Amino acid sequence: MSAASAAPVVVGVSPRTGSPSALRWAADYALLRQAPMVAVMAWRPPRAPAAPGGRPPGSLLSGGLPDPEHEAAEQLEGYVTAALGKGHGVECKTVRGNEVSSLLEAGAEAQLLVLGEPRPGRMASVRTGLVAPQLVTGATCPVVVMPNSAGASLTQAIESTVERAKARAAAPE
Repeated sequence: MSAASAAPVVVGVSPRTGSPSALRWAADYALLRQAPMVAVMAWRPPRAPAAPGGRPPGSLLSGGLPDPEHEAAEQLEGYVTAALGKGHGVECKTVRGNEVSSLLEAGAEAQLLVLGEPRPGRMASVRTGLVAPQLVTGATCPVVVMPNSAGASLTQAIESTVERAKARAAAPE
């Protein structure tokens, strides 16, 4: 299967942390599977500040607010570049909406959905507001949730497993 025809590996990127271990792990996996990789980050426009008298603040009328879609795209590109370096070859996609529906949609055609580390203790209690449990139960593809201590890359883990297998095969019985 060529990279052009392979289903992508989709990574959900947190706007809070940038999900660096998820990006690195997914990049290793995509390389091994010769699959394209798509980094997805959901964004929402900021709420307009309240104004007395029911009139919008002057900054809204004059167009003085920054473009949140452009800011999200720059933030995502920065996170991916920080984790993988320049020339990473990852498609960066920002989606207006909530995290769960955006990632479920992006993962519909994916071979794998990779999520960054949840905050400590957050996966233990499956509450309706948490992103990872909703994706694990709702996705149509396999989902990987990075552990909080994800240090080794997929490549290192595979190399370690291969070395142990070679050592066992070479050991006299």
